[in-house]
Amino acid sequence: MEKLRNKDGLTEEEFLKKYNPGKYNRPSVTTDILILGMNEDYSGLKILLIKRGNHPFMGCWALPGGFVQEDETAYQAAARELEEETGLRGGYLDQIYTFTKPGRDPRMWVMSIAYLSLVQELEAVKGNDDADDAAWFDLKFDDSLISLRNEEKGIEIVYDLKKETFSNGAMQYENFIPSLKSKEALAFDHVEIIIEAMKKLREQILYNNQAFCLVKDTFTLPELQAVYEAVLSRPLYKKSFRDMISDRVEETGEEKKSCVKAGRRSKEYRLKKIK
Repeated sequence: MEKLRNKDGLTEEEFLKKYNPGKYNRPSVTTDILILGMNEDYSGLKILLIKRGNHPFMGCWALPGGFVQEDETAYQAAARELEEETGLRGGYLDQIYTFTKPGRDPRMWVMSIAYLSLVQELEAVKGNDDADDAAWFDLKFDDSLISLRNEEKGIEIVYDLKKETFSNGAMQYENFIPSLKSKEALAFDHVEIIIEAMKKLREQILYNNQAFCLVKDTFTLPELQAVYEAVLSRPLYKKSFRDMISDRVEETGEEKKSCVKAGRRSKEYRLKKIK
């Protein structure tokens, strides 16, 4: 079969030999990871932040992350950075969005592929690699604000949110525009990553199984309902909730003390396995 030639008469092999990769400016690519878990009594969400140990934004709290290496995918980089900076490994890890706003990193042209990680338990964490510290923060996200708070360290980071509607052809969608309310701020554009991650999680949690990544392998229905309510930032009617998840759960035949409802004993459930 004759090899195809371009308008300059070159085969692909000849073209690649002459190609100059420096002809175009190339961005660096990073990955940033938003890690969510539930607190012990299932009353709210926790988010893992690291304290940056180097410039830029040295001393600021941020999402864990780092540069994607040439021999790895963005997913592999996210998993590696997650372990290097926090010691966490495994669990749910899913891509959120690619952030490309010019000037988002003061060092150079950097694009970030952001990921969402969901964990069943809040493991002890410490700052590793280029992170000076790591800690779980209480996360509150609703239509009016984002609040990240760690009482032990005396840190509170708060953004007011303004809802705006954007058009994309015939489609319209809502977005949240953050404005800093507290003295301390998150590094880079990480508040925007949190917004996009929470929006995506809210949209998907009602028909996918992400909620089961935020409870233990066996759970009570009040615990599971608390997860949905924490993500959606609104209460759910008990009957409507149970109708919604009835075909996704099964009883184990045991009972356990629920982490909610003052530790009452409740039927124990697990995610129904796909046959």
